[in-house]
Amino acid sequence: MQSPQESKDGKFDLYCRKGRVYVVVHGPSAHGSPVYPDQIESRLRLLGAPRAPSSRIRRAIDEAAGLPVPLIDWPEGKHLEAEFKVQIAEDRMSAELTIQPPHKGGAVPSRDEALEALDDAGVVYGVDISSIDRMIETRSYSTPAVVAQGREPVYGSGHRIEYHFNTNRGKPYLEMEFDRINLKELNFIDNRHKDDLLAELLPPVRAEDGRTVTGETIAAQTDVVVVRLQGGRNTYLSRDERRLYAGCDGNVRILEDATVIVEPVVTVKNVNYETGNIHFEGSVVVEGHIADNFIIEADGDIQVGKGVGKATLRAGGNIVLKTGINGNTEGTIECGGDLYARYVESARVTCRGHAFVEEAIMHSHMVVAHHCLLNGRRSEIIASTLIVGGSVWCKKLGNFNEAATRVAIGVAPELLMGYRSAKKALEDKQAELDRIEEKISQLEKALRDGRNDERLSQAREQLQAAGVTVVKDIDELRKRLPALRDEMRASRKSILVVEDTLFRGVALSFGSMEYRVPDNGVRKTIFRPGESEILESGFDVRNKPRLEFEKAASAPVATAAADATAVGGTAAGGPPGATGSADLAPADPAWANETPESKSGDGNP
Repeated sequence: MQSPQESKDGKFDLYCRKGRVYVVVHGPSAHGSPVYPDQIESRLRLLGAPRAPSSRIRRAIDEAAGLPVPLIDWPEGKHLEAEFKVQIAEDRMSAELTIQPPHKGGAVPSRDEALEALDDAGVVYGVDISSIDRMIETRSYSTPAVVAQGREPVYGSGHRIEYHFNTNRGKPYLEMEFDRINLKELNFIDNRHKDDLLAELLPPVRAEDGRTVTGETIAAQTDVVVVRLQGGRNTYLSRDERRLYAGCDGNVRILEDATVIVEPVVTVKNVNYETGNIHFEGSVVVEGHIADNFIIEADGDIQVGKGVGKATLRAGGNIVLKTGINGNTEGTIECGGDLYARYVESARVTCRGHAFVEEAIMHSHMVVAHHCLLNGRRSEIIASTLIVGGSVWCKKLGNFNEAATRVAIGVAPELLMGYRSAKKALEDKQAELDRIEEKISQLEKALRDGRNDERLSQAREQLQAAGVTVVKDIDELRKRLPALRDEMRASRKSILVVEDTLFRGVALSFGSMEYRVPDNGVRKTIFRPGESEILESGFDVRNKPRLEFEKAASAPVATAAADATAVGGTAAGGPPGATGSADLAPADPAWANETPESKSGDGNP
């Protein structure tokens, strides 16, 4: 009895490639039936191809070599073949290939055809042959795949610095997209021991030109800046100045000018009458509570494990409150870096970085140089005054009781407070001029009534001279105020995001532009400054806006604020021991000294 293999019939495959019809004939086994010419001719007719010479068909059958044999040219048959589409990226650093499957009678796509399509499109560099083969073998049709990659230029540089500590520790906004902040894992304090390696110079990098997939050369640049290790307090360099070590045990951190310092760290269980006030050049960790009316001043960071009451915290770096602060209108926080807290209640806060609060800001006054973000379950701002140079993000702003809440966004706080200070100074000077004129009027009436007292005449002359000085001050302030107001243009990058409800009773402003909340409030909205008005759009949790966390320089604004306050006789002061400019301290009597309970008016700048 014969096996199936011994009685295998012959077979053939007919296909069109590049406008030509090919046939591949496989001969039969010993007792199988051969392929007949009429079978091939019938298949040609089904494809709609022209008739092929009988001699070629018979020769292909006789040879039966299993190899493609050309039968006849058929340019119209190209519509049956696979299509190769090449898409080159705009920067010409990659190219995608899409293979459209062949129709019945078209040839299976080949590597050579793919390479030819890439060459026709101008892709001559970085072609990945294995990727093309994989597409063909797996028949990945109609799906684009990257089959060519350019080479990025290697940026040449001199010596580079490798830091052996985390230079961005405790920055949750670099790792999370507005998930809840885990205040237990911020780890601002990065302790190192004496003689630990902190940083070292790495060898230079030789510049290497890049190349696009279309063959163009991308010239590599070379950094000509000389890099060197900069050691600060409590650090020392090796003899060859290529390695930097810790000079003592403490918290290592890097300053804005790239100087590395090691700060001694003071850790206490509680701050009370046993410890007294703390004034320290390094960082301070309080594991427990801070008693009322005590002060902590630190050049570095301050971290508190439990609640803060009527205390004063001043830090040159960051302040981390594992729970929060209930200042009972007397608690004060001033930090040169970022603030992290679970809640802020009845406190005054000045923050030169970003403020991250989990649950609520209530009955407080906050001045924040950059962003103020709330991202806990509640995320409420109630009966508070906020001056924020960047953006504000919360779930609820205001409350059902329409507690007066004022939020100024997008203008550097020192500029806004400088304008308000100048405006308040103008009002005070005008009131002083009114009092002087009233007293002069009384003296002149007494002199007209016959009281020719020399002292009355001298008093009138003194008041008139004082009045002239006050008039000059008023004129100067009136000249400066319009210019200062024009400078208060809110940054177009600043936004207010309210994920849930914006209640009536909230006074909102972007620079000199104001928004009046309707009686029924607003739900799920985003506000941003336009050219002449505040723009409003809906909030979609699936398409959240992104914030930039770069800190802009504020020196020019600080100068403008200083000019504005010069005539008014007020000045901004900073926290003792704090680093950076001191122009964010709340010194404007018309705005910064206002308590939430005493707020009134229309919210004008």
